[in-house]
Amino acid sequence: MDSTPQCLTKVDTNLQELLSLNDSDDDFPSVILSNYQNINYYGVITIGTPPQEFKVIFDTGSANLWIPSKKCNLTACLIHNQYNSTASNTYIAKNALIQIKYFNSIIDGLISTDIVNVAGFNVQNQTFAELTNMSNEELFLPAPFDGILGLAYSYISDNNIIPVFDNMVNQNLVSSHIFSFYLNRDPSAELDGEFILGGSDPAHYDGNFTYVPVTHKGFWQFTMDKIEVNNISLCQSSCQAIADTGMGETYGPTSDVKTINELIGTTNIDGMERVNCSRIPELPTIRFILGGKAFNLTGKDYIIQFPDEGNTSCRSSFLGYDFKEFNWELGVAFIGIVFTSSLISKTIEWDLLWQNK
Repeated sequence: MDSTPQCLTKVDTNLQELLSLNDSDDDFPSVILSNYQNINYYGVITIGTPPQEFKVIFDTGSANLWIPSKKCNLTACLIHNQYNSTASNTYIAKNALIQIKYFNSIIDGLISTDIVNVAGFNVQNQTFAELTNMSNEELFLPAPFDGILGLAYSYISDNNIIPVFDNMVNQNLVSSHIFSFYLNRDPSAELDGEFILGGSDPAHYDGNFTYVPVTHKGFWQFTMDKIEVNNISLCQSSCQAIADTGMGETYGPTSDVKTINELIGTTNIDGMERVNCSRIPELPTIRFILGGKAFNLTGKDYIIQFPDEGNTSCRSSFLGYDFKEFNWELGVAFIGIVFTSSLISKTIEWDLLWQNK
């Protein structure tokens, strides 16, 4: 059975009901995802009438939807699909500006409202950002996607904009108030991944679940017990982590990441912690302990292979960054080997379910 991960959200239910829904044989609408170097998973949505097509990352690490505007003259905008408000019969001008801050970039744009279609669902009166300017434009230039569709809590949505999935729930467009991710890290696979609405596909996972409650309303944040590498423990007295489907790498405290990369045996070349690709099978197993259960990452899980002047080079997916709100940001390098599930109750309390590979 394929055990690549999924990630899902459940609204207004209980844990037992969620588990029973996971066992359903129902087929649910989905967006097919493309896999870019095991770093980005993105799919197609449309905006406007007639529909304009955009490739977006479905991102649990942010809450806003943004896409490049036709009014943007940056090179990064011009080489991506751009939203043309004048070409849409359902566009509503909001006459307001927005700034969205990421830890490595700042997005500036216009606030607009239009119909957004996700997996065949027309989300009416969805407000989003038209990107007109951004810092660190070079980060966006090579991106295979056009924008980001945020799936985190509305509490962290800039300008208090209601996120797309929240509007789908409010407009009764999803049957069970669940979304799931199937992320396939095999680059030769026929199906790269899916973003599934209303449920999940039990054909993609197997085994027992570990219940881990979300600890803070904002990101998908939870307590991680510890991390073990070669009998060395990090995050020893527990620490806070978030699950982020929009991030390819795993970020952690600079001192801890330095220790991990030293144990891996990386060499810093041009700002990258590189390793000889032939060493991947012999690299240490890194154990993430969540809810008392170990989730193991081997070298093939946490080493990113990338094209480099006609050859294939390898680098560590562990990067150092000292966040204020939490300690670790677990991206698809980690999510790619587990199953993740979260649920929102009527008191807006989230829970995560992790299933080992």
